[in-house]
Amino acid sequence: MLCPKCQHEDTRVLDTRAADVHSVRRRRQCAACGLRFSTLERSVREEVTVEKRDGRVEEFDRQKIVASLQCALKKGNRRREEVEALAEEIFAHLLAPKPRQLTSQRIGEEVLRRLKTFDELAYARYLSVHQTFASLEEFQRRIQETEQCHGDNL
Repeated sequence: MLCPKCQHEDTRVLDTRAADVHSVRRRRQCAACGLRFSTLERSVREEVTVEKRDGRVEEFDRQKIVASLQCALKKGNRRREEVEALAEEIFAHLLAPKPRQLTSQRIGEEVLRRLKTFDELAYARYLSVHQTFASLEEFQRRIQETEQCHGDNL
């Protein structure tokens, strides 16, 4: 592991702990300059691709989902840990069956499903971007359906 300060290759692991189900956080110290820093190691899965709406295929990128969640939740008062936990739930559900390929539609549906109970306003924001609506009335109808579902769960 290279030191971020002096680029020396010899670093010593001081502490190791689980960051989440799929990653390990290590506290390291550089043998040359003494800098202490943390690394996050994530297990590498078999390659998973995503088929986009226009037919393109690209590599699955966890950061895109995290960024879309952060955008949808940007004006909420959610802590970073809550957003990361939500993202991990989504990843676990999407990747549990070990798919070789996902569709962007499937990913979007899972994000919407999780946001519906996590934060209604973020759900509406994400829905407005993920789905295509012919009119404002169609969008409002979809939001009202969500509200009715929540009323049934109370």
